[in-house]
Amino acid sequence: MENIEDLINRIDSSEKEKTKTLLMRYLKRWPWFLAFCVTGILIGYFIFKNSPETYQVSSRILVKSAEAQLSSALPFDKPVERNNSSIENQIGILKSYTLYRKALDSLNWKYSWFEKKLFYNDDLYKNDPFELIIPPNAINSRNLPVEIEQLNDNEYQVKVDGETYINGYAEPVNIEEKIQFGKPFVNDFFNFTVEKKEDFKEGTFLLNFNNLNSLTSTYLVKTNIYSEENSDFIIVMIEGQMRRRDVDFINALNRVFIEFGMQNKYKTSESSVEFIDSQLARIKNSLGTAEENFSNYRKNNQVMNLGQEAQMVYQRLEEVEQEKYLTQLQIDYYKELLQYIDDSKKIEEMINPSYVGINDANLSGMLTKLMELYSRKEVLSYSVQDKAPSLILLEKEIKLARDALEETLKNQLKTTETKMESLNERYISVQGRMKKLPETEKKLVSIQREFDLNNELYTYMMQKKAEASISKASIAPEVQIIDNAMVEASLRIGPNVTKFVGIGFIGGFIIPFLFITLLAFFDNKIQAREEIERIIQIPVLDGIIQHKYKVVLPVVQYPRSGIAESFRGLKSNLNAMLDKPGSKVISINSLIPGEGKSFISSNFSAILTKTNKKVLLIGADLHNPTLHKYFNIKETLGLSNYLKGEISMEEMIMTTSIPNLSIIQAGPVPENPSDLPDNVKIEQLIDFAKRKFDFIIIDNAPLLLVPDAISTSNFSDVSLFILRMNYSHKDQIKQINKIVEFNNIKQAALVINETPDRGFGYGKKYWKKGYGEYRYHMSIA
Repeated sequence: MENIEDLINRIDSSEKEKTKTLLMRYLKRWPWFLAFCVTGILIGYFIFKNSPETYQVSSRILVKSAEAQLSSALPFDKPVERNNSSIENQIGILKSYTLYRKALDSLNWKYSWFEKKLFYNDDLYKNDPFELIIPPNAINSRNLPVEIEQLNDNEYQVKVDGETYINGYAEPVNIEEKIQFGKPFVNDFFNFTVEKKEDFKEGTFLLNFNNLNSLTSTYLVKTNIYSEENSDFIIVMIEGQMRRRDVDFINALNRVFIEFGMQNKYKTSESSVEFIDSQLARIKNSLGTAEENFSNYRKNNQVMNLGQEAQMVYQRLEEVEQEKYLTQLQIDYYKELLQYIDDSKKIEEMINPSYVGINDANLSGMLTKLMELYSRKEVLSYSVQDKAPSLILLEKEIKLARDALEETLKNQLKTTETKMESLNERYISVQGRMKKLPETEKKLVSIQREFDLNNELYTYMMQKKAEASISKASIAPEVQIIDNAMVEASLRIGPNVTKFVGIGFIGGFIIPFLFITLLAFFDNKIQAREEIERIIQIPVLDGIIQHKYKVVLPVVQYPRSGIAESFRGLKSNLNAMLDKPGSKVISINSLIPGEGKSFISSNFSAILTKTNKKVLLIGADLHNPTLHKYFNIKETLGLSNYLKGEISMEEMIMTTSIPNLSIIQAGPVPENPSDLPDNVKIEQLIDFAKRKFDFIIIDNAPLLLVPDAISTSNFSDVSLFILRMNYSHKDQIKQINKIVEFNNIKQAALVINETPDRGFGYGKKYWKKGYGEYRYHMSIA
């Protein structure tokens, strides 16, 4: 149980160390974050000051739901019209490509002027900097900006750089030309004249001849149309830089929308009036002929009135023939409607059923709904693809409405045909009674019947024409504009200084964060002590801190400095490891050049002499000897000469300016340094040195370059391995483990060079007060 708890504690400790290392990676570079965040804020504010103002303009439309029409108050037969269009249907129509294009056509936006700004082009709607004259039938390339800059009172410069499409092929356009005001600018791509205005405005301007198809698509995207919740209101809203232009477009779109709804109603009324006029023309001719025949017959036969029996036959015959006429009209109407039920164009031309005596509110409502659905489909087909979900749903709705109407029409047709059969039987019966009348009365009944029938039909049709005319005149739109779009009512929505500055701040924070993260990802160098301790298998002693002294032996020239105290701490830690009596041999190793091995060897040797110990520093790096530079002495004979047998051990030992510190230089670099080391001679040298010195410090060559240098560890009491922070690679930690294990080094430890000055943080004033001597007595790795 204790082992599990220890494991959990070690895991927690490891996670804390990882977190601490990660945080320190960013915290130690806090000036980066500060600089980038301040820069980001300044850039954000600069962009804010140079960004265009954006506005929100909108209008409110009320969708009427009343079904009662003026014709419902008339005393004669009336059409029953019902408005079944929902708000969603009206929004669908309002969003159509067709209406948007019609609105833009009505505005006549053939071209637009812009002024070039730093980050955007300012729309100069209704504030043209020059007067533009376009000849009739002139052709100008669309959506190809023309840059115009006034050079003086007489000239301006034209620049065009882009491409246009001619006959479907891209054609590059590159024009730079000086033109006089008032002279035509004519070429293969443009034909216009620029006239100077009195109120000249300096700047560079762009002239763009609008492509209305592209402009329509642009407004389809930027216009937001939605309904207010739990109401019959539709909101049309646009957010943009030029509020006056957007206001004009919204109001134009509203006008076109109302006109579109009115046109559908006018079509039905006009079809009804045309049908009635055609019937009246035919009846009028028949009535004139019948009137003349009736008058002539009574005059020639001296007959003024019918007898009682003839009068009764006449009345019955008149009633039956009038009913037959209307019934036949209804049968023809049903058949024609069934024939055109799938033709959206033909069905729009059908008259209202009430004008042929069909006063079925259900049928009238179903026909109106189908007409509206066909109209919606036509409008929607301009702006969506065939497989669009909205169009598929609409087609399903059309099929349901069409099937219901067809079923109703078939039932009504069957009923009406049965009625016609009954009327024919009654007609035959009345004709039989009329045959029994005297020839004179029989002839008079026939002539009077034709006259009265045409007269009544004429009166009936005139009445229906009056109804249709009143209905047409009383047509009102189904929608009403409650609030027109207005510049004064627009809302300023941007730019937002908080947004720009906030984005700048966040961007300024993210950039160094990402940069540091990427550096850490690709950088394999050791950046924290914890990274070493997680992997290394030998003790880690207190490190040698960074210093700012421009000297090679700071422990001598600055004995109370933090760097000197870190070497004293290293000495204290080694004393704990080397508790046996006698001379001590310490080999100092690094894996690659530049990790500070010679610096640590020299300064550590100097520190050891402070307790009146005799120290010998051996320069065993025969490839690149550097120890002479630390003690300001000339290169002389040394270890390489001894190994060649050219000098004795006594001859190569030199004293230095530091009391009790002697040195054996590496000597001249031989041709093959790796072949020179001799373990027997090195062992003899170390045995000799032990008799004269308390400490022997061996400065070895880098182990990855000279693997044989580790052989001195066989004669050492402790082998120190050096790793330099932010210089040594993480892979070297595992290499040290392998070297120690493979060479069976009994006493080994690790020293970290250039660690952050965190342990000596009481400040330089405490070193000056004399407390530096005691700090490292408290910490042994």
